[in-house]
Amino acid sequence: MTTCSLLLLLTVAAVVSAVVSPAAAEPYLCPWRRVAHVDDPFIQKLGKWAVDQQAAPLRFDKVEAAKAQGVGECTSITRNYELIIDAANRVGPGDDKYRAVVYVINRIQPQKLVSFERPA
Repeated sequence: MTTCSLLLLLTVAAVVSAVVSPAAAEPYLCPWRRVAHVDDPFIQKLGKWAVDQQAAPLRFDKVEAAKAQGVGECTSITRNYELIIDAANRVGPGDDKYRAVVYVINRIQPQKLVSFERPA
């Protein structure tokens, strides 16, 4: 192989390796969709888990509304869940609503709490 051909081959290899692979790119996020059966035990357990992750003295009551967003492929079981949770303060009066976003890889593996806040 001549020096020129070798240099061309190395240049092409460098360019190909510099291209970002699809696996390294940000995952595709599908549109948010309302969860039809918010009383599903999985959704309720997810809401209770989100409340239990808080340092605040909150008592979980129920998930009142939920939306799901596929991550990767829209048919994927990897999802973000946005939950509107009814929870009571254990030390003071009154119930409050909280918005939690939970990332779930599948229904078996542990989930990640992305955010937990009072809705504006």
